[in-house]
Amino acid sequence: MVVDVHQSELTDEQIRAIWTPERMKEALRNPEKAPAARPDRGRTTKSVSPPHDLTASAPARGFAASANLSQRKAAAGMSVSQEAPAGPGNAIVGKLYFFTPEGEPNHCSAASIVSANKNTIWTAGHCVHRGDGSGDAGWNKHFLYVPGYSRGAEPHGEWTAARLFAPSAWTQDGDAREADVAAIVLNPRLDGNLEDVVGFALGYLFTENRTDYAGAAVMGYPGEGYQRTDLDGERLMYCAGDTTDAFPVNPFDDRIKIDCDMGGGASGGPFVWGPQNDPRIVGASSHVAVDDAHQRLTDDLFSSEHGSHAAALINTANGA
Repeated sequence: MVVDVHQSELTDEQIRAIWTPERMKEALRNPEKAPAARPDRGRTTKSVSPPHDLTASAPARGFAASANLSQRKAAAGMSVSQEAPAGPGNAIVGKLYFFTPEGEPNHCSAASIVSANKNTIWTAGHCVHRGDGSGDAGWNKHFLYVPGYSRGAEPHGEWTAARLFAPSAWTQDGDAREADVAAIVLNPRLDGNLEDVVGFALGYLFTENRTDYAGAAVMGYPGEGYQRTDLDGERLMYCAGDTTDAFPVNPFDDRIKIDCDMGGGASGGPFVWGPQNDPRIVGASSHVAVDDAHQRLTDDLFSSEHGSHAAALINTANGA
């Protein structure tokens, strides 16, 4: 199982200089689109190479009952996204700015994840690479991460990317079933690492063939949504409910689904599940279902299966 690694082309100082307020506003007007769900094509095997049963898990750090994470705010399912309530725990999600290979400012969502370096965020593969087999030419660039962003406020400042990680099953094959995932190791700052400054990091549970998580939430910064015109990428939004197997009739397709109207810009935002003191990433916003005219069909929001590819990815990032 191969994980591709890409080094940032610019230094921390150079990346910060590029991201002027004007470029950030331009990025807000260009939220990264969630790719359309690809047809099944009768697939009967998984793309994972041995070992196909690789798993990885780690508890969250820094959370307590007072952290006020959004997933605990709704006991029942909530498919219409709402603004996340104020609370220190929500600073584990942030806005991820970047430039496309063609130089267009864009943005996704990402979340702080427990890591050996305390400086890693989790997002979707399509937020870091085109997934079209274009190799080095397909990587997005000049990443800037703003944890806890809200209407222009940056309570924990800005962080730049040092290295990007994505499964080759995404970068080469665009496999949204199992591999639309990515990790980014950030540059440390003089005041410490991301986890130390923010005070929180989500744990993770990456295992094969598990799709159902009761009482989960998905969070992100959508600039658009299903039957919504009021989303602008300026606010952290969330949906709450149970995740399910997106395609139960196909035992080789274990994508995760949650009912949520968030669209472009929310890509890469975490699917979070677990108790108040141990919330864990179990997925990331990946794609939606569209018709032939590329119009979204439902409020279903899909994540790639977070199994062997996700486990290999976090293990690689931890060793970097």
